[in-house]
Amino acid sequence: MSRTASRTDVLADLVQGGPSRHRSAVLGFELHLAALRDPALRALTHEWTKASRAVLARFTGPETAARLDALLEGMIMHTLLSPRPEPREAIRAAIEQSLGPADGSGA
Repeated sequence: MSRTASRTDVLADLVQGGPSRHRSAVLGFELHLAALRDPALRALTHEWTKASRAVLARFTGPETAARLDALLEGMIMHTLLSPRPEPREAIRAAIEQSLGPADGSGA
C-alpha cells in the first residue's frame, strides 16, 4: 500500500467514524454552532481548528491541510446526517483529490 493510499484510508475511516466517533463529532459541531452565537467561544474553536490543521500539515503541508480540514469536517457532518452514507470509494476519491498528486507536489 502506498503512503498516499494509507493516508487516504486513515482519513476515510475518520469520515466514516462509527458509534464511538459519533458522540465526539456531534459535540464538535455543537461547539462550532455555539461559537457562531457566542464570540467568547470563537477563540476556542479557532485554536481547535488550528491544532487540527497542524496535525494534518505534518503529513500534507499547510495549504493542503487547510483544504483537507474543511473537506473532512463537511464530509463528517454529511455522514452524520445522511440516512445513506456516501460509499467509501467516493469518500476516498474526494480525499485523494484534495491531497493532490501522490508525488507530494500538492494541488
